[in-house]
Amino acid sequence: MTPQNADCPKGGSDESGFKLPDLLTGRLISRPNWDEYFLAIAKVVSTRSTCSSRPVGCVITKDNRILVTGYNGAPPGEPHCTDRSLDGRIFCARRAAQVPDCLKLEACQSLHAEENAIKLAERLGLQDLLIGSTVYTTLSPCIRCIERLKGAGISKVFFELSYQSVDSDRDRRWQEKAESSFEVYRQISLSDPSVTKIAGALVGVTSERLLASG
Repeated sequence: MTPQNADCPKGGSDESGFKLPDLLTGRLISRPNWDEYFLAIAKVVSTRSTCSSRPVGCVITKDNRILVTGYNGAPPGEPHCTDRSLDGRIFCARRAAQVPDCLKLEACQSLHAEENAIKLAERLGLQDLLIGSTVYTTLSPCIRCIERLKGAGISKVFFELSYQSVDSDRDRRWQEKAESSFEVYRQISLSDPSVTKIAGALVGVTSERLLASG
């Protein structure tokens, strides 16, 4: 079966060598499992980030249903680092102020993705639903977010990238704290078939018809 619409996007390769699937290929790949599904959504959420250093997105779920999402960026009304580039250079408020890495949590003007998600849940009156919920995030949480997630009653944390910085001892302490704070604390990634299926859905028109009407 071939697509009915001549404008339907065809498969191809980008400069990295990744093969973009056509719509038919995407339909024939099994759907992502729940963990991949929510991680993929967190990755899309991260595209709204206004942090110049690390774009982060997270999704909080309960019983495989999304409660809220969040991404990192300046508080409401404050200037975004991504809007303050100078002469084409990436701007970071903390680095511009020459604040050392050891004080980053106090000096960074951005609210973290997990913080914004929890704040949104509270504004929507969903704080009780956070108890026993699950977080999917593109970056393992910092010590500040570990405490806030734990305080909100969140029991499971799945993350794509493990946080690493210039202070390996601090990174290790944060990881140990997280491992002892949650029922599940696990690094996950998208499988190649799921990446292909999701990329296929993002390229072109997602719901292009492949089968004739009737």
